[in-house]
Amino acid sequence: MTSRARVRATLGLIVAGYLALAFLYATRVPIWNAPDEPAHYNFIRDIAVDHRLPVLKPGDYNQDQLARLMHDHFARGESVDGLRYESHQPPLYYVLATPVFLLTEHFDTRTQVVALRLLTTVIGALVILATYRLASLIVPQRAWFALAAAAFVGFVPMHVFMDAAIDNDALVELMIALVLIVLVDDLRKPREPRNDLLVGVAAGLAALAKLDGGVCAVLIAAGFVGSALLSADRSRSMRRAPLRIIRAGVVAALISGWWFARNVLIYGLGDPFALRRHAQVVVGQPLTGALTRARVRDLILTAFHSFWGQFGWMGIPYSDRTYDVIAALALLVALGVALYLRRLYFTLGVDWRTWTHGGAWKSGRPHGPTGPETLAVALLLLEVLLVIVGVVFYNLRYLQPQGRYFFPAMPALAILSAAGIGELIREEYVELVIAIAVIALYGLCVFSLFQVIGPAFAAAPSP
Repeated sequence: MTSRARVRATLGLIVAGYLALAFLYATRVPIWNAPDEPAHYNFIRDIAVDHRLPVLKPGDYNQDQLARLMHDHFARGESVDGLRYESHQPPLYYVLATPVFLLTEHFDTRTQVVALRLLTTVIGALVILATYRLASLIVPQRAWFALAAAAFVGFVPMHVFMDAAIDNDALVELMIALVLIVLVDDLRKPREPRNDLLVGVAAGLAALAKLDGGVCAVLIAAGFVGSALLSADRSRSMRRAPLRIIRAGVVAALISGWWFARNVLIYGLGDPFALRRHAQVVVGQPLTGALTRARVRDLILTAFHSFWGQFGWMGIPYSDRTYDVIAALALLVALGVALYLRRLYFTLGVDWRTWTHGGAWKSGRPHGPTGPETLAVALLLLEVLLVIVGVVFYNLRYLQPQGRYFFPAMPALAILSAAGIGELIREEYVELVIAIAVIALYGLCVFSLFQVIGPAFAAAPSP
């Protein structure tokens, strides 16, 4: 078997392993027991049954009912028809899910929910492939690097849990990853107007997937400026960068602008994202309150815990010991990431001429960083920062320190994690260590389903 064939076989094994996991999660977790799942389902039903996009209105959120349903794991069979507080979301995921709804509308509700969950699972598999492609563009000379990043995306337990639920997180994750793929490819070889149009299409679809897609606007601007910096004719490329940004923006606006115009007509000129209407509707949702030192610590801990695994509606955690082990390993990887970034950016001034032409730095390692790699990693860091800022801003008002809100940056975090491990381990041992880490993550996913999630629902029959 050739080296390329082995890589493809390994990638196929990663995707197959993820699909098996996600299928088990989708079929074994009782329906409605993923965050906001009933509200997402009702959005799809509005399109499929009423042939219209829903409008968010007072009464679509009932905190007392939601608290009661969550407490009982939705086991009483109480109707969830009134939970419609996701009606302000951009529509792309729900439009894609509508054919699945229609194909299964004569089946029982559980079968229909599982089918819709599996649609999200398929999108999640595309995220794995997109992560592999993105990582291979950043570091093309090391196959293990891209495979490791793809596996990390596929086997983080909470990520699998959300990819086996009805929600739009995976779709925006995919679209942002596609934007980054085009931008990183452009760093290596600028292609205009082809890449301008492609990135505009991906950004427009990201905006129609979820509001998190708005990070693409900043990424596109930074990416095209980075391409200009790497150009042999830098002054000319810098002059053209604004035109490229505008061109991509126009394409994105042509694809997604109608949605925001519709929101203005419905919710008012000052509310194109329907966030004001959302704030009016979700009365009773827990608020953050004063940011004391203890509150900030709790927010950070909860966000970290729920990034890895705090299942159901945040009510099924791991043991403290499990979180402690995960935290220790995460800190070790973070140290590796810091060393990797230091090697990339502290070498910036050593060989500027070589860097601007994409050559390898004299880093003392067999695969030294290049200009495109460095700026590509800068784009990943920028996306992670933007997502973190968005989560922090949201939590200044609403008490929602959920780790899943960081998932739009999951491909970037996975790639950085792979780089961090590679920085800590000698080249001849890195593939073995990565394989052990991936197997451990997969085992944690299996453990989570059968030893954490399963027992929590065992006493509550499916609705």
